[in-house]
Amino acid sequence: MATINIPNKLKKELKAMSQKLGLSQEDLLLNALLYYFQILKNKIDLKRELEIWEKTSDTDLIKFEQSNEKR
Repeated sequence: MATINIPNKLKKELKAMSQKLGLSQEDLLLNALLYYFQILKNKIDLKRELEIWEKTSDTDLIKFEQSNEKR
């Protein structure tokens, strides 16, 4: 397992929150990281999907404009 340094202010908050939730500090950190990673993954997926739609829209617009020029 990796070791990380946590600023003292966050250590106090981590300790207080883990006690309130009845979780170990390690479990709370692990769950928080997993939740955060899922949020990041969703943002990356959304960005990728929007880029695909933008590219598709650009391609379709060019085709539409070219078809109108032939008329």
